[in-house]
Amino acid sequence: MPPAKKKSPTKRPKSAKGDSADGVSEPALQAAEEPTTVETEQAESGLPAIRARVTAMLMRGGTVNDQDRADAQSLLDQWMEAGGALDDAMAMVLARVYGAKAKVKTAKVDKIRLDFEFLETFMYDTLICYGVPHEEAKLAADVLVVADKRGIDSHGIGRLKPIYCDRLDQGIMNATAPLEIVKETETTAVIDGGLGLGLVIGPKCMQMAIDKAKKFGLGMVVCRNSTHYGAACYYPLMAEKEGMIGITGTNARPSIAPTFGVDACLGTNPMTWGMPSDDAFPFVLDCATSINQRGKIE
Repeated sequence: MPPAKKKSPTKRPKSAKGDSADGVSEPALQAAEEPTTVETEQAESGLPAIRARVTAMLMRGGTVNDQDRADAQSLLDQWMEAGGALDDAMAMVLARVYGAKAKVKTAKVDKIRLDFEFLETFMYDTLICYGVPHEEAKLAADVLVVADKRGIDSHGIGRLKPIYCDRLDQGIMNATAPLEIVKETETTAVIDGGLGLGLVIGPKCMQMAIDKAKKFGLGMVVCRNSTHYGAACYYPLMAEKEGMIGITGTNARPSIAPTFGVDACLGTNPMTWGMPSDDAFPFVLDCATSINQRGKIE
């Protein structure tokens, strides 16, 4: 028998310029790989995407202007249309910080649960954006989240923007101010905070007092040119963890009217004591001259 003839490979027809071998133009292939307009809109309008845009807006900082209010209103409208709850923390930020108003009502949410780790990371990232060094931002975020954990809403994340971010943005606080030791003995020290972040100055001064007390039995550190240092209870708790008694106090701007008075001429001037106990929780007394915290009133 004669040998079988070999089949020659099938030749594809030459494609026109710009076409693929399958006869589909390259632009058509690229268009097929790209998401459709509907898919893009769905990805950008989901609740996580809206939450991310709100976070980015908060990180911009600065004084709230008309454009910020308009953006916040638009984001709140998108949030509600996407099925977000009006009592969600993100919606509350848009309403309370930027004055946005919901056009659609939703069922009330009984409880809002936010992970403390998420809050701490959010505050840390925000402070980094304002030029606070990494270690200091981590320390400051811890002071704020401890206040939230202890139910002190007036000194937690609710103060991040109006007290710390805005003042950093306005130059009232210095994000990178170093601590200067003005005078020091074995048991005492005078520190100049350089108008740095009080959330950083406070813990560093208390740690210095703790270190002195470990060595000499007593440590006292005072600081000038500091700024708002958060919930005062944080600092005696630092001493309590070392088996010590901790005391802290600070001055404050005039905001309290004296008895039968009408004008503010006294500061809240909080004082706090803390010590270890045999119970599950340490003894901590955190008080001020005012009936309530300014943060709760606001």
